[in-house]
Parts: sequence; C-alpha cells; structure tokens
Amino acid sequence: MNRKDAVLDALNGDGEDIPPAAVFTQTATVSQMERCGSRWPEANYDPDMMCKLALECSRSFGFSTVRVPFCVSIEAERLGCAVDRGSIGSQPSVISSPYRMEEGFSDVPEDLMSPAEFVSGGRCTVVSESVHSLAEKHGDDLVVVAGITGPLTTLTHVLGAENLLMGMVLCPERVYGWLDAVTPMIKTYAETLAHCGADDIQVTEGSASPDLTPPHDFERFAGGRLRSIFSGIGCKKSLHICGEAYEILDGMVSTGADALSIEKRAGMGHAVERVGGRAVLIGCVDPVGTLLSGTPADVVTEARACADCGFGIIAPGCGVPPMTPDDNLNALAHYDGM
Repeated sequence: MNRKDAVLDALNGDGEDIPPAAVFTQTATVSQMERCGSRWPEANYDPDMMCKLALECSRSFGFSTVRVPFCVSIEAERLGCAVDRGSIGSQPSVISSPYRMEEGFSDVPEDLMSPAEFVSGGRCTVVSESVHSLAEKHGDDLVVVAGITGPLTTLTHVLGAENLLMGMVLCPERVYGWLDAVTPMIKTYAETLAHCGADDIQVTEGSASPDLTPPHDFERFAGGRLRSIFSGIGCKKSLHICGEAYEILDGMVSTGADALSIEKRAGMGHAVERVGGRAVLIGCVDPVGTLLSGTPADVVTEARACADCGFGIIAPGCGVPPMTPDDNLNALAHYDGM
C-alpha cells in the first residue's frame, strides 16, 4: 500500500488503526515558499507556480495529499468582485463587489454569466489547469484535493456578510434567488475539477457555521445546495465548515459528503459520537493555538488525541497559517512515530 492508498482507504471508512495525517485545507507557508521559490501572491495566479507550491507540503513533510488552491476568493472574483492580491504572508481577499449597494444588495442581474462561462475564465481555469497537471504527474502517489468555496460563503463575499445575514432574516426569497443563480456555477466548477483528475473535492462553506447561520437555517440556506453540488461529483467529496459545528453535524452528513472537515470547537469526542460512522471525520488539530503557536510536542499530543477520539484522518482544523513553523507541520505528518 502506498501513501495515497492509506488516505483513500480512510476516506472510504476502511482506515487502519492509526489514522493517516493529511492536509485537506490551505497548505502553504512562507518557509515553503522560500524553499521552493514559488511565492504568494504570484502562486495564486499562475498554474505552474500553484502546482510547485502545493507540492512543497508533501515534499517537505511527507504528507500524502496535494491541495489547491490557497484561498477562498476565486469564485467571488470570477463573479466580478475586486480582490486584493495579498502578499507573501497573506491570501487574496475580496475588497469590493458590484452587487453591494449603499443599503443592502442588488437582485440577481439578468445577464449574470452562465455556469459554462463561469468555469472557462478567471482563476477557475488556473485551478483546473493545476489540478489536471497534479493528477497527471503525481496522481499515482498523492491524493489530489481540489478546494472550492460553497454557495453561501461565495455570497458572503459577493453581497457582504452583513447584507447577507440581514437578507436571510428580512428577505430570504432574494437570498434564495442568489443561491439559485450561484449554485449551478459552483456545481459545474466542482464537476470540472473532478473531471480534471481530483481525487477529492473539498467544499468550504464557512458561512454555514452556527457562528454565522443559525443551525435551524442550515438546510434551507446551505444543506440543499451542497447536496446538489455533491450529487454530480464523480470522486470523493469532503465538506469543511469551521466554528462550533456540532449542532449542524447531522445536516452536514445529509449533504452526501464522504468526509466532514471540522475544527476543535465542534467537540472532538462528541462529534465522533454524533456522526456515528455516517461520514469520515477529518481534523481537528488547532491551526492557530497548536500548529502556529505550539511546540512539536503539542502538535503530536493533539493529533494523537484526535486519533484516539475516532477521527479517520488527522489534519488541521482549518487552513494552515502562513507563518506555521516547519517543525510543527513535520510533527503533524509523523505524529504516529514521534
């Protein structure tokens, strides 16, 4: 069995007694950038540089996964939002949108692009080219993870967080209209990346977290759309929602995801008990308190605790902070032997 098989077996729920370590979220750090010569912000916009930086996490530490891209602004940028390109230590981020108004947000434009147009331009093509290259050159040995941003989180960028939250309460039908327009684009994008050779499509839907969306609203604003996206994907599917996600775990399972990526605040042991084997759990080493700020011993202790609780894959609970020390990522990759 090679390294890739161990992770795929874990995604199938057939993992061994010692769960593999992997990274399904953002992987890049400044030290990796300096080592391989592919740096932000350029690596977010060039497929060759994106591949080179994505591979460095495996080459430096031995992880069995290679994951692109490194941010969650691609979909919003494709829809016309202005994006700050970031720096070597910061990811691209949305700074303005043509759909935000002085008070509230606009209705869906009649001439909003089609799903086919959505996936054929912007950084969507950078990611699809990167996935194709990684799958073709490294797919025999590494699990290729393609990350996309879910519809609700995309709309948080497009409409503005406050506008979206107010709309969900005061004018939900207008929010539904936007979700109905954006979901087919995200679905087509996911299917495109699967066709390019991704082994796993990870949808990040942070705005569905109870930190922002009440648990009783999960299904109508997120669950149904995620189910639609996952239904058309011909590879493994994982769903990442950060925050205190315990109350929406049943809803997350109902989306049809093979694996759920959660963070520590969801409650490690309680989360395993609630999911009850209906999906594989990925996580949930604290990316800031432990990976960024802790020691290698802290990382190993927390990783082993996740394994003991029943997590199928041991991974950061959210994106790896860009200033994470090499020693801590190495400790995560080899937690079972340290």
